[in-house]
Amino acid sequence: MTGPLLGWTLVVLGVGVAGGNLLRTALVRGWARFEAAAEAVMGGGMAVMAAPPTAAHYGTYSTWWAAVFGAFCLGGVALSVRHAARGGLRYLRHGGHVVIGSAAMVLMTLAMSGTTSSPALALAGSSGHGGMAGMAGMESVGAHGHGGVAEAAGSAGGALAWRVAFWALAAYFVIFMALAVRARLRGRDGSLPAVADGTRARHRHARRHPSVLTVPNARLAGHVGMGGSMATMLLMMAA
Repeated sequence: MTGPLLGWTLVVLGVGVAGGNLLRTALVRGWARFEAAAEAVMGGGMAVMAAPPTAAHYGTYSTWWAAVFGAFCLGGVALSVRHAARGGLRYLRHGGHVVIGSAAMVLMTLAMSGTTSSPALALAGSSGHGGMAGMAGMESVGAHGHGGVAEAAGSAGGALAWRVAFWALAAYFVIFMALAVRARLRGRDGSLPAVADGTRARHRHARRHPSVLTVPNARLAGHVGMGGSMATMLLMMAA
């Protein structure tokens, strides 16, 4: 489903996202550091998932990848609840992006070829999954009669559910990119404001270097890169 050029383009984006966020982890602390670390791991995972030499083997280690992304998802939920308990429900949104991004990576990992729960959607390893799924359904009808019809219908319904989930997540990342650009143009860096105990995501060097290479700009570049690559991969999986 991905040609070599598109696959390597996604690799470059993923590596760029990972590298930029690793650099950002050294410049921030608190919640922002966890967010940067999570996005760095997601960027690395997308690079491995999209690279032609490794994409076909990604599903073999799907359990480990899903466990890592699941851990970040749970961590995002825990920190969001913690901040919400101290500062109000409006603080839930600061962890929502990490939770949704990690959950999307778990779903994409499960959808890769070689996983036991694969919904016949894969970014690499085979091509034309949609047509092949339909052909498989037709063969099962001819071979098993009414039982094959029910099985094919159930398989088609499951694949449709996965596609809808991927489409919804892709739409989220496109909207998220637009909102990130809008917030940056308005001069907001998206960092976590102070809560009751004074804890906040502090950008230690953001004001010392008034140039293009600032933490808010790095954060925006990471969000745009990750959102764009995630949306692209999700749409290709759902195609």
